[in-house]
Amino acid sequence: MNLNFLNPLLKGLLDSLYNFSGSYGVAVILLSLFIMVITFPLNLKQMQFTKTMQLLKPETEEIKKKYKGDKDKINQATAELWKKYKINPAMGCLPLLIQFPVLIAMFSVLQTPGLFDAAPMFLGLNLNLPGTVMENGVAITSTIGALPWVYWILPVLSVVTTFLQSYQITPMDDPSQRMMLYVMPIFMGYITISFPTALALYWVSRNVFTIGQQYVFTTFKTPRLVEGEADTGDKRGKVR
Repeated sequence: MNLNFLNPLLKGLLDSLYNFSGSYGVAVILLSLFIMVITFPLNLKQMQFTKTMQLLKPETEEIKKKYKGDKDKINQATAELWKKYKINPAMGCLPLLIQFPVLIAMFSVLQTPGLFDAAPMFLGLNLNLPGTVMENGVAITSTIGALPWVYWILPVLSVVTTFLQSYQITPMDDPSQRMMLYVMPIFMGYITISFPTALALYWVSRNVFTIGQQYVFTTFKTPRLVEGEADTGDKRGKVR
C-alpha cells in the first residue's frame, strides 16, 4: 500500500498552520494537536482495550495457574474468556498500526531540508538544527556537538514525556513491558537529539496531549465488565 500521499498532505497542513499562526513552532504544535484530534477515535479504542485487559487480569492469571504448562488449553480458555465479554483482540494493535504510517510521514516531513527557512526560530531555538547529513538512510554527520546546551532541553523533555506517557498504560507486573518502559524513552531521546529540533517539538507536544488524553480517560471513565459487553469499542458491546 502506497502511503506517499501523506507527506505532501501533512506538509500542506503545516504550511497552512504557519500562514495562520506566523510561527513554524506554533504550527508544529497545532499540527500535533490536529493529528491527535482526528485520531482520537482510534486512541479511545486503544485506551478502552488496555483498560479492559487490566480488568481481565485476575481471570487471565487464574487461567494460567489452572492450565499451567498446557499452552493449548490456556489459549482456548483465554479465547473463551474474550468471547464471553465480546472482546476483539485486534483492538490491541489495529489502532497503532493505522496511526504508525502517519507518525512515520510526520517524521519525514519535519526533516525536509530548508522547510523552516522562512521562520526558523521558536523560543530561541532554530527548528532546522541540529543538521544531520544522511547517506543511504544512515546519519553520517551531525552538528549536535557544536550546539548550545539549550538544544538539549526538548530531547530531555522527550525522554521524560515518553516515559510518563508509557507509564500510564504499562502493566508493571509484565517484565517485557516494564523493560520497554525504559527502552523507548532512551530511544526517542537519541532520535530527537540527532535530528532537527522541530521533530523534538512535535514529539513532546504529541506526548503532552496524549498524557492529558489518557489522564482524562482514566480519571473520568471507570468501566466495568459485564458478560456480553466489553469496554473495547466493539459495536456489539456497551461501555459500562
